[in-house]
Amino acid sequence: SHLGDCPICCLPLPIDNDKSTLWSCCSKKICNGCNYANQRREWKESLEKKCPFCRHPLPNLKEEIRKNYMKRIQEEADKNFMKRIEVDD
Repeated sequence: SHLGDCPICCLPLPIDNDKSTLWSCCSKKICNGCNYANQRREWKESLEKKCPFCRHPLPNLKEEIRKNYMKRIQEEADKNFMKRIEVDD
């Protein structure tokens, strides 16, 4: 799809946003199938809940989620700024 592929199963992400999840820790969009498989594995093995892609522990508070998103936005802005500097040289 125009949204790209799930980075875990490599299948096209569904157009319906309710069928995939954007993770704040790594800014990866994961299909609900891979998300479900990860949750089921964690439940069966009594594991700590983690991101299915980067395995970062899930944030407990909405404030942590917001900070993760802002960190990713700032990193992307810094990358774009550096690219512009390289082009201007």
